[in-house]
Amino acid sequence: MLSLSVGLLSLNFTQALFTLFHRERIIVMPPDLKQEVWLEKNKVSASYLEEMALFFADLILESSPESAAYKRDIILRNTVSEGYGPLKAHLLRDEERLKKDHVTTSFQANSAKVDPYHLTVELTGDLLQFVGEKRVSQSRDRYQFQFAYKAGRLLIKSFKLLTSQLES
Repeated sequence: MLSLSVGLLSLNFTQALFTLFHRERIIVMPPDLKQEVWLEKNKVSASYLEEMALFFADLILESSPESAAYKRDIILRNTVSEGYGPLKAHLLRDEERLKKDHVTTSFQANSAKVDPYHLTVELTGDLLQFVGEKRVSQSRDRYQFQFAYKAGRLLIKSFKLLTSQLES
């Protein structure tokens, strides 16, 4: 009986250690993502960073005077507290410009450079601006997202324009 109890105790101890040090990976594949992504306790896949950067770029850069306020609220709900003020000011300036100039913007990403260790993504693409149906400008822009991974959520730390090259 004593040897059975010691055996069961050691088995329980081994299972407890395995559970404690076991790394769980959650595979996420919603229908609108183009590739498989995963999340672990302290890190995320490069594909998840890329997909989220494209999602947030869509919210920020695909905009019209009518949709800007709604999209701003969604973006700010997904922003860390230390990045909230600067990002809100940036979005409000853009929203004001869209309304003043009656401009609609569209962004088509061409490439993404992902750094999963620093949680950054650089997106390069074409930013088109329209007044009505007429395209008034086009530029090749490079943007950078800096993310923070907190409590299972990927949040925006910062978003900035790195370079812009006006095209004809």
